[in-house]
Amino acid sequence: MIVSTDAVVLHAMKYSDTSKIVTLYTREYGKIKVVAKGARSNKSTFGSSLEPMTHSSVIFYKKEHKDLHLLSKSEIVTPMYRLATDGDKLQAGFAVIELLDVVMHSEEKSENIFQLVVQSLHLLDRSEKNFRNVFIAFAVHLFRHLGYELSLERCSRCDRSIETETNRQVKILFASGAYVCSHCAPDEHSDALGISIGAVRSLLHSSGSDAETLFRLEIGRQMSDEIIQLIQMYLHYHVPGARTLRSLAML
Repeated sequence: MIVSTDAVVLHAMKYSDTSKIVTLYTREYGKIKVVAKGARSNKSTFGSSLEPMTHSSVIFYKKEHKDLHLLSKSEIVTPMYRLATDGDKLQAGFAVIELLDVVMHSEEKSENIFQLVVQSLHLLDRSEKNFRNVFIAFAVHLFRHLGYELSLERCSRCDRSIETETNRQVKILFASGAYVCSHCAPDEHSDALGISIGAVRSLLHSSGSDAETLFRLEIGRQMSDEIIQLIQMYLHYHVPGARTLRSLAML
């Protein structure tokens, strides 16, 4: 069956002398793998449309009950030339697609998640600073779509607002994604991570901000390191066997 869909390139690897095996997250079919014959040849018609983070329009032969399909055509939908102009920006982009690759099962589609990854990559492309913010916002929204949303506005024990918290550290419960205030935290013995109140507030703001606010939001290096550690540990809790994200280590 010949099908056509939009896709974001997650990963590409060498296959034979001239070809590639490419992992795509597609709008219509979720995560799939395709063979791109001749993609490494100088005469390839695929051009740069199979590079990681590229938003492309693809046509492929979908084989029922098979894990590997045959790519026929691929063209870039919207170029993102500026993604490669800054090492930190590029690393944040790799973190976005690596996280998506880890959490999504084969052929598990979601229009919301597809739109989220495309929008996040385009935000990164046009951003000039605070690249980590885009990845953090992507992760928070992705967890929400997957059913394990972080709930950070009020303490899950006493309903205290995060805005009235005065102590420096609170806890995030891995099972529920809820925050526990400093007054209730000493009684909390379940799987949890202690985190600064500033990091939690930054998480809350990044998850609800529009693009321009997101670019202006200044999150200190120490706080963003805390948030990235939380994302990694939260991922391991909810996706058993998930590997440590190499791109997060670079971030």
